[in-house]
Amino acid sequence: MKIKMVYILSAALCLMTSACSGVPGETADTIEFQGIILKENSALVTKSSESQLPKGQLISLNFPENITVPPAGSLYRFEIGSYLRLSWPPQGSVIAAEEISSYAGHTVISFDTSDAILRHLPDIAHLIDVRTIEEYGNGHVSGAKNISLDNIKTSILSAVPEKTDIVILYCRSGNRSATAGKMLEEMGYQIILDAGGIMSYTGEQVKGIEPGPLPDSSKSS
Repeated sequence: MKIKMVYILSAALCLMTSACSGVPGETADTIEFQGIILKENSALVTKSSESQLPKGQLISLNFPENITVPPAGSLYRFEIGSYLRLSWPPQGSVIAAEEISSYAGHTVISFDTSDAILRHLPDIAHLIDVRTIEEYGNGHVSGAKNISLDNIKTSILSAVPEKTDIVILYCRSGNRSATAGKMLEEMGYQIILDAGGIMSYTGEQVKGIEPGPLPDSSKSS
């Protein structure tokens, strides 16, 4: 998969010009957003009106002792301090957290967000192509494993045995990945993300039946 450095650099630039400007009165004291907990203090922003923390951004959250860290797969409304530390992902300090749903369910994301998640959490994130093996062989996203929609129920457990791991799905146009997402919900998977169809993917594709390398996490910072 091609390195999405533009995505990372643009997010960092936005943070530097907004949240960390250091000029009194230029920003609000807090940032509010909704997000899915991916692992411990790592969250995916799913709804936000804040330019310095847009939808699809990853963020590392620091929780005070009086706020319990939400479980993986849950959807929360967060209030954090407006100062975001410029690491990757950016880091924010939680002021308040309110549960919206204990289970976020099937969530649509972009391929850029998929790439960022695979870099940030490579040990627990799995990219699954649910097209046929013939379609997969003709070109797929690097690092993706092929489990066709017809075989999801019988093969996903061997590919992703931990149901709290992150499963990222895609197909040709988004229809089969949406169907697969519903199946995984029924099977009890906690974090199901749908990158839609490879028709919208702009990166270089891998030919053949070998997955190819996942994004290099060392290139994220």
